[in-house]
Amino acid sequence: MAEDFDVGGPLPEESSNRTFVIAAVSLGGLLVLSMICLLVYALVLAPRQQEARATEVVLVQQQNTEEALTQTAVVLEKTPTRTPTETELPDATATVTPTLVVVLPTDTPTPFLTLPTLAPETATAAAQLTLAAAQGGGGGTPTPTALPATGFADEVGIPAIALAGGLLLALIFIARSLRTRVTT
Repeated sequence: MAEDFDVGGPLPEESSNRTFVIAAVSLGGLLVLSMICLLVYALVLAPRQQEARATEVVLVQQQNTEEALTQTAVVLEKTPTRTPTETELPDATATVTPTLVVVLPTDTPTPFLTLPTLAPETATAAAQLTLAAAQGGGGGTPTPTALPATGFADEVGIPAIALAGGLLLALIFIARSLRTRVTT
């Protein structure tokens, strides 16, 4: 049995996989290229954009300040100042006469006279809803009259989607059958 093996002979050649090497080199090159592009963006383009935004913000603030000063000047020029008027003081000789009040207990409940204090946003919303209800509208939930006509299925249609699904299933069966034919 030892005669069948050639101990001192050359080793069998290994098969080289050029496709794998080419794919690995191209992916590595793409990675290096993307890193270079990222560095260029981070070091050159991003600072320029931030500087442009800062300049734009300063210009907008200057325009707003100028507009506010102009409006203030217009208001100050057009607002007349009222002259003070004298008011009469109450007569010091008038006498106040107290009125006697008799309070009798009753069994009737006291009506609720004060409204609870609401937040301004809540009060505004309540007033709008009350106004809408008084005008005969609002308050109800709108009901849709038709279904929306948007989306992929509305543009392509159900038969086209079913055909595409059938083609994909056929592709799966064909690939499986080819794979089993090659291995056997």
